[in-house]
Amino acid sequence: MADAKRIRELRTRLDEANRAYYVDANPIMSDAQFDELLRELVDLEAKHPELDDANSPTKRVGGEPIDGFKTVPHAVSMLSIDNTYSHTELRAWHDRVAKQLGAGASEDAGLFGEGFTYIVDPKVDGVAISLCYEHGRLVQALTRGDGMEGDDVTVNARTIRAIPLSLRETKSGTMPDILEVRGEVFMPTVEFQRINAARDEAGESAPGGFMNPRNATAGTLKQLDPKIVAQRRLSFVAHGRGVMPDGFADTHGAYLDRIRSLGVPVSPEVKQCSTIDDVLDAIEAFDGRRRGLGYETDGMVVRVDRFDQQQALGVTSKSPRWCIAFKYPAEQARTTLLRVDWQVGKGGKLTPRATMEPVLLSGTTVSHATLHNADEIARKDIRIGDTVVVEKAGEIIPQVVEVVADVRTGKEKKIKPPAKCPSCGETIVRLEDEVAHRCVNPECPAQFRERLIWFAGRGQMDIDGLGVKSVDQFLDAGLLEHFADIFTLKRRRDELLKLERMGEKKIDNLLAGIEAAKGRGLARVLAGLGIRHIGTTAAKVLARSYTTIDDLLAASVDDIANLRDFGEITARTLHNWLHSDVGRHTIEALRDVGVSFDSSDYQLPGSEEAETIFTGKTIILTGTLRTYGRAELKEIIESLGGTVTTSVSSKTDLVIAGEKAGSKLTRAQEIGIDIWDEKRLLDELKAAGVESGSS
Repeated sequence: MADAKRIRELRTRLDEANRAYYVDANPIMSDAQFDELLRELVDLEAKHPELDDANSPTKRVGGEPIDGFKTVPHAVSMLSIDNTYSHTELRAWHDRVAKQLGAGASEDAGLFGEGFTYIVDPKVDGVAISLCYEHGRLVQALTRGDGMEGDDVTVNARTIRAIPLSLRETKSGTMPDILEVRGEVFMPTVEFQRINAARDEAGESAPGGFMNPRNATAGTLKQLDPKIVAQRRLSFVAHGRGVMPDGFADTHGAYLDRIRSLGVPVSPEVKQCSTIDDVLDAIEAFDGRRRGLGYETDGMVVRVDRFDQQQALGVTSKSPRWCIAFKYPAEQARTTLLRVDWQVGKGGKLTPRATMEPVLLSGTTVSHATLHNADEIARKDIRIGDTVVVEKAGEIIPQVVEVVADVRTGKEKKIKPPAKCPSCGETIVRLEDEVAHRCVNPECPAQFRERLIWFAGRGQMDIDGLGVKSVDQFLDAGLLEHFADIFTLKRRRDELLKLERMGEKKIDNLLAGIEAAKGRGLARVLAGLGIRHIGTTAAKVLARSYTTIDDLLAASVDDIANLRDFGEITARTLHNWLHSDVGRHTIEALRDVGVSFDSSDYQLPGSEEAETIFTGKTIILTGTLRTYGRAELKEIIESLGGTVTTSVSSKTDLVIAGEKAGSKLTRAQEIGIDIWDEKRLLDELKAAGVESGSS
């Protein structure tokens, strides 16, 4: 059949074009030619559904939206890499490697009496991903997550043209049964600029979103609509390994060569270095040209080349000892401060945000920066009209570092906190014990918006589909004036359908998430309401102490203050809110729409069944644990009756210390607090009925 032959030809040509562009850096056709052939293939496949192939290039345009992402364990842990910021630190790391491999501080000898070499490659600023191929076909793509498990983003990874859907057959060897390739998904600079320009033109902007290419990449990979992922043209480069068959490669350099031959993109900037001086030369040389590569990099990764030497060096619970990332100093730039806007948070706290003349910084155009608070502005003597030095804190959040005072003209204006709230116009106050200025109007629209976003968040009511964009959309449409209005949206389905980008499936998923949230229980509701001083930990203490909201309402300030880790200030703040007009109305309105205020965490006083070794203990987590992520372990301990806090004090009962525990461990040792290592923790969890790695 002629169409079948043409379909095979088109698939082959398009796959070859992808490899030529992403792997060989030698394009064989223009974008227009590629798109023309792809359209032809789409039409032919539509005529012949019997010739469907999951690995066809047409599948990269994205399929139907998905409901969510499942979390999957990694076959081999995805460890993070330690950072270093100076040549001295890098040389010290090299000396440790040399000593452990038996080479002293020279290159003359090493493991098995031989020397060792390094592989150096760019640290691409993107999102780490692990690609699993079975018999040469892509079957799974996982994000790093907490290193032990990650989110399955296969459906989105398949839309990225740089990721091969099937590996290329080679003459040198058979296709591996299983091969796990690890690398970085990133957004090229030109794409980041294109997307931002389109969003600006459409009037779309989201706080914290599209701040930089890495942020945009992370948000894109977690999109529920693969078509959007395909439109954003992410790219990929491989740099590591997970599961690998025996005999596949003996060194990192040979591994990169092998996967490149299979059609996997590898950085052309990879260098093999025989000495630490060669490594430093490579780092310096790359710094001079990295900004012209068309994608973000923030350093170079240095690896011991031989796998047997890597194995001898081993890993900590967090990082390999055979690998380190050299990070370049944060880039700074000068610009002019044009104005300061004061943004209102969910608790009324005002945060100053600088608007500046746009300036290129670390590959992105920056026009806004945080000024932290009024005291910080006064300390640095920042004024409107100043020439300021800006850098990205941790290469992410722009901040004003200092003022260039010697170029002042005298026309600069001092910055003062507003006397009235920029959202509602109420008087701004500053409490004696706080740095921040606050709007104390409980009806402030800006606070309500932030509280809605917080209320729906994952750690609170966990309402899937009710994010920043949806909240803004519903507020603009007049659909939300109170927390309880969230739970009446099902009655306004027709109005939801009239909103932009709100199709039936999206609405159904949102309404299902809202319905599920009704039963989250007392702790989640209290944590979500944005009551001052009542976060997740305090809410769980309350839910373990009171069976329902009515029991809590009946409690006095003294009753609440006597709870573990509560004090009079927190108790009085909570009591005042519960018995205020706003508090009473909020509780009754939520009850009326079916939200449960019953506790699923209540522990009967004196009940032996509720008692564990963690019950009633105030616990600090510090350092890195291999078995559990910090958030997961916190949940487990609190479910067993403990309270996890962040500061060591005389009230702390226990410190659980992983590797690289720092000042908290030292402080605990100084004042004689009980300290557990990870083995003791796992033994006690097992005794409490929690098996390792489960919750």
